[in-house]
Order: sequence, then structure tokens, then C-alpha cells
Amino acid sequence: MSSPISLLGLLRAALVVLAAALSAVVLPRVGSLGPDLVLLVVVAAGLLGGPTRGALVGLGAGWVVDLMPPAAATLGVAALTYATAGAVSGLWHRDGSRSVFLPPLATLAAASTVAALGILRAVASGWAVHWVAAGWSIALTTAVGVAVVPILIRTERQLIRRGPA
Repeated sequence: MSSPISLLGLLRAALVVLAAALSAVVLPRVGSLGPDLVLLVVVAAGLLGGPTRGALVGLGAGWVVDLMPPAAATLGVAALTYATAGAVSGLWHRDGSRSVFLPPLATLAAASTVAALGILRAVASGWAVHWVAAGWSIALTTAVGVAVVPILIRTERQLIRRGPA
């Protein structure tokens, strides 16, 4: 009888919680802007599993972000945002591909999606749009993603090859 929860799923969930905690606790103490660490886990899942898996991991990651203090006023906004970004990164999925260009491009596309949805939300709500912060968020997330996303992908592939992941 197989378990409905895989080792890879548990590892991904732990990474999402760790990334959300780092983003909420550590990064604000370093500076006002920082990379979106949760998004990097979502991008790796999307690149490995395609748009559906990316959207599902993004949805779960977004729920974690929604519930992580300081919680958002509107529950579910981050979940839908990360689900969309996960689907977008999953569009870059190629079976068996090990291109060095896919992780940075998928990270750039996903970070741009998160920023664009944040801008649309601000415009629709009548809030001020922070264009510079959105640009820096995209740039920092993509820069960190160049190094981190390939490591996540390589680790997940190794876990899959070793056995019941």
C-alpha cells in the first residue's frame, strides 16, 4: 500500500514553510526589499511538473504566505497569485530538458507575474503603485533564482531517481 504523501511532497512543503518564515522574519531585518524565496520553490515545482503541478504547489505556497504573520487582510490573494505564477513557470517545463536558460527565464516570468498581479490589485483598489519596488523584487528574485532554482531542481531529480519520492 502506497502512502498518499510522498517524501518529495513533504520536502517541498517544508521548503515553502522555511522560505515563508525567512521572508517574514529575516529578510525585513536585512532591508526593505528582498527576493521572493517562496516563489523559487514554486518555480522549481513548475519546471519539473508542468503548469498543473506548478499551480497546485503555488496554491499551497500561497496559502502558507497568506497565513504567515503579518497575514494579509484578504485571505487567498497570495494563494491565487502564486498559483498563477506556478502555472506560468510550468509553461517552461520541457520533458528531459536540462537547459541552463529555462530556470532563469521561468523565474523571471513567474516573478513578473507576481509583480503584475500586485500592480493590478493596487490599481483596482485605488492604492499607490510602487513601481520601483516591483522592479527590484523581479530583479532580486530572478538573480537569486539563477542560483537557487537549479539546485532545487537537481535535488528533486535526485530524490525521484533514488526511489519512492
